[in-house]
Amino acid sequence: MGHLRRIFGNESLMDELADELGMDPLALRMKNGFRAGSVTATGQILDNHTVSLVEVMEKAATEAGYAEKRRSLPQLSAGNPVKRGIGLAASFRGCSLGAEGVDATGAIVSVQTDGSVLVFSGLAENGQGLKTIFSQIAATELGVSLGRIVFMDTDTSTVPDGGPTVASRSTVMGGNAVRIAAAKARQALFEAAAQALSCSPSELAAERDRIFVRAQPERGMEFDEAVGLAWNEGKLMAEFGWYGAPKVDWDEATGQGRAYFTYVYGCQVAEVAVDTETGQVVVERITAAHDVGLAINPQMVQGQVFGGVAMGLGYALLEEVELDAGRTKTQNFDEYLIATASDVPEVVPLIIENPDSHGPYGAKTVGEPTCELAAAAIANAIAHACGRRVRDLPIDMEKVLLGRSLRPMRGGRGSEAR
Repeated sequence: MGHLRRIFGNESLMDELADELGMDPLALRMKNGFRAGSVTATGQILDNHTVSLVEVMEKAATEAGYAEKRRSLPQLSAGNPVKRGIGLAASFRGCSLGAEGVDATGAIVSVQTDGSVLVFSGLAENGQGLKTIFSQIAATELGVSLGRIVFMDTDTSTVPDGGPTVASRSTVMGGNAVRIAAAKARQALFEAAAQALSCSPSELAAERDRIFVRAQPERGMEFDEAVGLAWNEGKLMAEFGWYGAPKVDWDEATGQGRAYFTYVYGCQVAEVAVDTETGQVVVERITAAHDVGLAINPQMVQGQVFGGVAMGLGYALLEEVELDAGRTKTQNFDEYLIATASDVPEVVPLIIENPDSHGPYGAKTVGEPTCELAAAAIANAIAHACGRRVRDLPIDMEKVLLGRSLRPMRGGRGSEAR
């Protein structure tokens, strides 16, 4: 939640700065956005991955028609109490726990005698799709169909505690651990198959439930046959994989150093309609571009974007917890409002892929970045629509209608705000 607040503050401020400078908000971000070799606030040089901040902003803006709508919407809304606007927000986020603590996690992949494969992980499935991604990674490494994989319930009595399921770290950290374990289990099968095929294990490959000689694909055997051979030879087919994040560190006193080993980048463009007579805000469309490194499961990435945008919309417009002297006054869902299906706008997901050397197959992360941008983008779109800058979330009808208006914005119509 802290990161969401920071993004909201930072990206709202970027639009206010653009207005003070008489610049387009996108142009200001393009001018100052990180590129390869840029130095972060912690003094880290961005030099070991594709720095795609400019790319995600360009692609989101192009898909949304940002430039044209930024120019035309004020004129199209003239004389109408319902004002339309467009705004954007961008972010970069470190992957994994970073320099705040040691980051490592483990996994077990166990090939059973019936040809099924058990996958154990210390990271938990919270609805983000971890089970599917880890199962896909295990299946890919072993060269088997996904139907053979059985993902076991998370139990730290069977797998060493690999840290919390936070920081959007599951794919890059847990995925690497699963990949290591599956590769080790595959080696045991290759050794058994190689003896039967009169070749070296290094000459073998595995695909589509079959193990075969890479240079002579016709020479091979079914996966189940290799499992039987390995079992009869008494080979260990259950392997443990442990992955530790690349070394990063910083000086806690100064906040300087290499905070994360890699980063992800995202940009969301929001289009809104604001009723200046009632204060009602309707979000009509959100275009979301996110660099995920490599999409192991593109449909699941899209699902993360849809869910993240819905969460961000609720954070922007609806969700509020009231406190009184430390006591929570908001105790039921009749007071704490969340977005429903009718509130969620058209969402256009754009998957940007720049494979990363640290992630499994180049994958990085997508979870939290999808929900941290919507609030700022919506606030910026509201300001463009009616010239009212709301700095406090959620942006409810009273704040839009009765809140203090800022001075007229150069690119908006602050003079029309009530």
